[in-house]
Amino acid sequence: MTAGPRRVGLTPGEIVRQAVLVLFGLLALFPLYFSLVNSFKDRVQYAENLLNIPSTLHPENYAVAWAQIQGPLLNSVIVTVTSVLATLVLASLSAYAFALMDFPGRHLLFGITFALLLVPEFLTLIPLYVQIRNLTLPSNYLAIILPTIAAGQPFAILVLRAAFEAIPKDMLEAARLDGAGHLQLLRRIVLPISLPILISVAIIRLIPVWNEYLLPSLVLDEAHRTLPVALVNFQGGGAATAVTPNYGALMASYVLSAVPLLVLFAFLMRYYIQGVTSGGVKG
Repeated sequence: MTAGPRRVGLTPGEIVRQAVLVLFGLLALFPLYFSLVNSFKDRVQYAENLLNIPSTLHPENYAVAWAQIQGPLLNSVIVTVTSVLATLVLASLSAYAFALMDFPGRHLLFGITFALLLVPEFLTLIPLYVQIRNLTLPSNYLAIILPTIAAGQPFAILVLRAAFEAIPKDMLEAARLDGAGHLQLLRRIVLPISLPILISVAIIRLIPVWNEYLLPSLVLDEAHRTLPVALVNFQGGGAATAVTPNYGALMASYVLSAVPLLVLFAFLMRYYIQGVTSGGVKG
């Protein structure tokens, strides 16, 4: 007769650690719960209690919210996807050159690129706005996509360069002996191996681009306004009436605006965690 595996109970320290983690998890989910339950309330229910689940649901709030944000939601998707993909493509080419090619001034150029990370973004806002106006870019997607691509380069290059340098040199040498050029090395070996890092960088860049408010509010016209700009306008006028603000519709717009990111993260979470824990992404 063989004894089964011995079950070890949780120690008091482990119980405290698990309880703290559960508490932090609940706190992180609280804004989502708050927005979700209040998105189904009318004005009276919202005024009576902010935290309870309403006895009578008001899904019409979502119709009101959708009418306000459907156009800006599409604009945000176009701006975010285009900006992030272009950032990854350009940063991959630069990172490959910095990591695996030898050319004069390589270390100096990388040092300058790294120094750009030390400049706070709010210091560049006014010069960036003046440049956009001087370039006479139309007040459409290009006015926000081009600056966003440029702003994302330093971080993406830094992370991808570290990931590309970690690829075994023997593998690259073997491919070179078989006649592979730089473009083939990048496309067939470097990028497939670095896929979790690429996805992690994409998600890290995607969130601030999706939530960017100040620059789009300055350079985009009404037809191309993005989701954060529309939400602020909705909060200030679209959700309000002469009687009282319609917080239910406002909360519904917040829930709808979070859905694309939640769906995307649900599909890419495995790659994101793999990329972050691999050590290539720090920050």
